[in-house]
Amino acid sequence: MPSPLRGTDFTSALFLGQRHPSASLAPWAEFTAGVPAALRELPAAADLASTVAARQHAGAGLVARSALHGMMDVLQSLPRPGDLLLVDEGAYPLTHWACRASVSRGVRVATYPHFRPPAVVPSTRTWLVTDGWCQGCERPAPLARLQTLAGKTGGRVIVDDSLAFGVLGRRNHDGGRRPGGHGGLGDTDFAGGGFGDGTGTARWLGLNHEHVLWLGSLAKAYGTPVTVITGDRAAIDLLARHGENRMHSSPPSAADLAAGIGALRNGRLPALRTKLWRLTRWLRQAFRGLGLPPMGQPFPIVGTPVASLPLARRWHAALAARGVEALVQLPRCRPGAVLSAVVRADHTQAELDRLVRGLSAVARDRRAA
Repeated sequence: MPSPLRGTDFTSALFLGQRHPSASLAPWAEFTAGVPAALRELPAAADLASTVAARQHAGAGLVARSALHGMMDVLQSLPRPGDLLLVDEGAYPLTHWACRASVSRGVRVATYPHFRPPAVVPSTRTWLVTDGWCQGCERPAPLARLQTLAGKTGGRVIVDDSLAFGVLGRRNHDGGRRPGGHGGLGDTDFAGGGFGDGTGTARWLGLNHEHVLWLGSLAKAYGTPVTVITGDRAAIDLLARHGENRMHSSPPSAADLAAGIGALRNGRLPALRTKLWRLTRWLRQAFRGLGLPPMGQPFPIVGTPVASLPLARRWHAALAARGVEALVQLPRCRPGAVLSAVVRADHTQAELDRLVRGLSAVARDRRAA
């Protein structure tokens, strides 16, 4: 029986609305290989990884059970003793966990201010680790700058792009503009380009895969708990042979892989992204019209700063009383609370209208205060 909150729930990150009922999945002859991935994987694993890599014009791809499994394998297999890991201080916590685990191997680990990498890096081989898109400030990482820094030392940029994968990607109709950085761009700057083809933040910024090791979980936009790692052939081959999770844990199941392949090959993806873009732009404009300025650049998590955490919780409760579920977030990269609504392609205009009516009521509460 469906949840009574479905349709007024603005907390789920299944951005494209893909849910994969069992009847929709291709059948499989075996659910799992029963051995670690380093010994044998189901054929669908290579199919899924090569599909993602080909769309990104990357050298090769590899699947992992999750972004944490993949990040641990990357950071345990590729940096050598004496190398330097520079990690964005605002990166997702699991990324920091994986970086700290590298210390025992003689890899030096340091942080840099959020999205503000140093102007120069040491001559030692340096790996720069970042999220592709920041949910806290709704901006892309400065990947062009990171690529340049990594390339000077023979290192790479390691990007966890799990939030943006499936949403942002190469744009065909952007009026010739391809932003190479971030910051200062409003909604109208991207009116022609939309979200793109879903291949990730680097392609959305107009960048190639040079000096980049990229990880993207399909668990959000594509609704499938499996991760793909892409990069140059030599790095991916090394990961395939020496990744410790690949040697000591089971690979993704046939169900995970079937759902992932089905999601990537869904012929409705362009239409779903177009609708997601339209709903996101509309909701940002509605936030602004209520005097609730939306954070950052257009992305299907539409949030507005709130003066205090108690006030954000009061607004959240007021929306819930009207049958609308939203999020209260405490970003890692900025002080204060944010009230957010996650937009999905399966939302209807009537559902967004219901959210906006609730927001109008809480905005009156703010003015009264």
